[in-house]
Amino acid sequence: MPPPSTVQNIAPPEALTPVAAQGFASGAFRFGSISILSHIALSNLHPVYRGLTPQFKVFIQLSAMTLGGCIFAEKRVSEYNDNVRRRNRALERSARAWSEERELRERIEKESAREALVQSSEVGATK
Repeated sequence: MPPPSTVQNIAPPEALTPVAAQGFASGAFRFGSISILSHIALSNLHPVYRGLTPQFKVFIQLSAMTLGGCIFAEKRVSEYNDNVRRRNRALERSARAWSEERELRERIEKESAREALVQSSEVGATK
């Protein structure tokens, strides 16, 4: 990756916020469901957990959901940025290939026109 001083396009992609929100919701749901299952198991099995206040239990649940949301949001955003970079590199390679093809066709057309001119001058000289 080039140093930050030479980076031209530093604006984030436009669709980044919905991607991050979807990742956060997905992670919060996953970690929240695991957290609720853990709450049920600990409430039945562990006497210390049973003695905690309801507010602290809710705090533990919300903390797990927030952690999961942040992890999955970051994962989705980095995957999205990687896909955008991959697509941009592919578009640059495609544009480069098209320009090389165009240059090659122009060169071939010039050479064929030059050969046609040489052949017509040879035919005119033999008459």
